[in-house]
Amino acid sequence: MKLTVTASNRDRLQIGSDATNLFIKSLQWQTFQDFELLIADGGSKNYEETKEYLESYDGPVPMRMVQHKIGDAFLRSLLNNVGIRNAKAEYIMTTDVDMAFGPQFLQTLNERLSPKVFIDSRTMYWKLPFAKMIYGGKKDLYNKVEECRAGRIKKRTTAGGCQCTHIENWRKVRGFDESYIGWGSEDQDLLHRIKMSGVKIQWLGESNETIMLFHQPHIREDLKRDLVYQHKNKKLLNRIKEYAVNPNGWGGKD
Repeated sequence: MKLTVTASNRDRLQIGSDATNLFIKSLQWQTFQDFELLIADGGSKNYEETKEYLESYDGPVPMRMVQHKIGDAFLRSLLNNVGIRNAKAEYIMTTDVDMAFGPQFLQTLNERLSPKVFIDSRTMYWKLPFAKMIYGGKKDLYNKVEECRAGRIKKRTTAGGCQCTHIENWRKVRGFDESYIGWGSEDQDLLHRIKMSGVKIQWLGESNETIMLFHQPHIREDLKRDLVYQHKNKKLLNRIKEYAVNPNGWGGKD
């Protein structure tokens, strides 16, 4: 197995929901299939149900789930690292469970893989009315990905919807900085440190015509709290001094 795709989760994966169905199907239908999907779960209420569903799924791509329970605050950096530390492949891609992938996404990524390269991707953000057309079959992400390129694309400086590199590079920088709480700025921090470590960064989806990674809309459970965490996280970006972080262990391991 060449690649592990890992995504962090706590109560976001909901079996039978449109967003979860599309996330799973869009990985199962990839033209490149030498990979596994690994969900790093932070203590979801439906953990056992979701784990059984994923690991018994009748599809070409194996899926599994590991759990590392966290407290009240969502810890994306920590859970991403849990996924990295439990991966089986030599290349590891982190992403989120609210993403959707065009069928050629991982094939394109695979063609760029190298121990000397870190791959990120621009992401297109769908609005809910447009996503509903995809869920309802009016737009076809599998056969006509060009029809699904509608939405905004964040600036390159805000990082992307996936991060992929060789396991030795993940070990070199010791994954995401687990000082970051919630989500926001942890991927920018990672990019800064990857550059400091001497690994070359390559971007996928640099134009509208090449976008194959999409962010599905969802309700923010506690937007006020998220904004507080993001404000604190941004301050950490100014304190980066070394490329290696988490000196006392990362991903739940020493």
